[in-house]
Amino acid sequence: GDSSDKRKAFIYRAYQKYLEVIEQAIRRHDPHHLNLGIRFGGHDVPEPMLEASRIFDVFSVNIYDYLPPREQLERTYRIIGRPMLIGEFHFGVPGRGLSAGLKQVRDQKEKGVAYQYYVENAAALSMLVGTHWFQWVDEPNTGRSDGENYNIGLVDVTDRPYPDMVNALRWTHERIQAVHAGRQTPVTTRPRTH
Repeated sequence: GDSSDKRKAFIYRAYQKYLEVIEQAIRRHDPHHLNLGIRFGGHDVPEPMLEASRIFDVFSVNIYDYLPPREQLERTYRIIGRPMLIGEFHFGVPGRGLSAGLKQVRDQKEKGVAYQYYVENAAALSMLVGTHWFQWVDEPNTGRSDGENYNIGLVDVTDRPYPDMVNALRWTHERIQAVHAGRQTPVTTRPRTH
């Protein structure tokens, strides 16, 4: 009775059991904290994995794009019915001997534009409870342990802030609650990528 469908079903059931064992252990030893679950990467998480993710308090996913994909997030929310958190995103700039990262914009000013566009449009989605920028500081020119050397920080490797980015953070965070509540619309200015 072996078949491809039965093997796939077995894998998804094993995944679900794996999550249940971990969830029970976490709740036994740390019952008063949110379980943010497994941080998924990419856009298309298979439905059985989403269904198993109902066990989490919050569904976490990394979305490296210029705009959070509304349809995908709404589909995920319909399946799991849990608040959602974007665990990683960034925009990089070529230069300073560094690579531009997973999503590139023209310059530091446009990195700020991209941040505000992404975060405010994410905040306009009621199921999202937050976004997390990756990462605080630019990566080293010589690369981290895996060679990655992105110009993606809020500060450079000598801890000097990028002023355009700092201003974008300030403007965005002054507006974020009103955008999430629907009292203001998110910005519509898209970042320039070239």
